[in-house]
Amino acid sequence: MSLPKIMAIRMSVYCVLVGYLVCDFFVFKGPVYKSLNASPRDEKTVIAEAKASGVVARVYYRPIYRAQVEESMKEYLWRRGRTPEDTGAPERKLLRELMVNQLIDEELIKLQIKVSMSEEVAVSDDKVGRAVEVEKGRYPDSKVYDELARRAGWSGEKEREMRLAARIQREEYLERMLSVEVTDEEAKACFEENAKAFSGGFEESREGIKGALALEKRDEAWKKFRYEKLRHRAEGKIDLFDDVLFAEEGE
Repeated sequence: MSLPKIMAIRMSVYCVLVGYLVCDFFVFKGPVYKSLNASPRDEKTVIAEAKASGVVARVYYRPIYRAQVEESMKEYLWRRGRTPEDTGAPERKLLRELMVNQLIDEELIKLQIKVSMSEEVAVSDDKVGRAVEVEKGRYPDSKVYDELARRAGWSGEKEREMRLAARIQREEYLERMLSVEVTDEEAKACFEENAKAFSGGFEESREGIKGALALEKRDEAWKKFRYEKLRHRAEGKIDLFDDVLFAEEGE
């Protein structure tokens, strides 16, 4: 096709587009006109709509639904041989608060990983496979594991693997962020301060003391990380809708 013909076709397309925009703006006020002239949605309306759809919290406008909280609470109780029917309203309120905060932290960790890593760190298939076997091994038989998957709404083995891979990635990231070390000197000082609590000598108790001190240090590191890297940075970006979160069934 010759250059003049190509230019003529392009000009025809441009004319059609310009003609449509002129009609859209000045004749029938079409979708382009309406989208450019529509008033911004009121935040109260947006929140009301979110709450009506079961949103209990937002993290950088990413929704967390009441259904997610309820399922997390059911799983928490199920792992302990209980059901929501075994609990009273005060306990359910505490559990919902615990679950929603865990879900908020998970969202913030996901965002933190994306921000802090220059590229996505893939989790190997072998590591995911081992994690699946470990997860299955926590339950008496495959039926119990399948029941957990059904409760969580997982759509097949692939989704289970994807969720486990995401969990492994978060755990490895937190392991790096919360890395701690306990020296022999710290363990010895702890032993000497609490000598009456130990039946044997320091050498017999050293590893147990170092393990306990590591847990204590990791807990302090998590609290600092959670405040400085997650919650403090997200200040003003987390919305919690208590009336939706704590509403009991039938209210």
